[in-house]
Amino acid sequence: MTQAQTHSSDVQPTNAGNVLANGAKLIGETVLPGASLLLDGKFVNGALHSVAGIGARLALGPIGVALICADSFSKSVTDKNLWDHASEAYHANAEKRAAAKAAKAEAKAAADAQKEATEVEAVA
Repeated sequence: MTQAQTHSSDVQPTNAGNVLANGAKLIGETVLPGASLLLDGKFVNGALHSVAGIGARLALGPIGVALICADSFSKSVTDKNLWDHASEAYHANAEKRAAAKAAKAEAKAAADAQKEATEVEAVA
């Protein structure tokens, strides 16, 4: 099983406390980038996201700070950065494409073999 695949046993049930905590983290991110990590007690990582958020605000404007806030929230909730989520999705898609390509090649080989067998029977 790849990391991109999940089963129903892997999904944790949501409870009201978890939903409220995530809501508070999300509201905190609108005030200060890195707030969700700070609320989790990850002070160094939260402070780094805060500084990066301020720098992104100055360099890239609202889009930059939104990316930093999204990364901080993702890191807080799933323990994965946005980059990790994007690379997992890319690799899962690449595996699907490779499997589809292999299936297509196998089907073509089977069709070619069938064609050859038909030609041999026609000649005989």
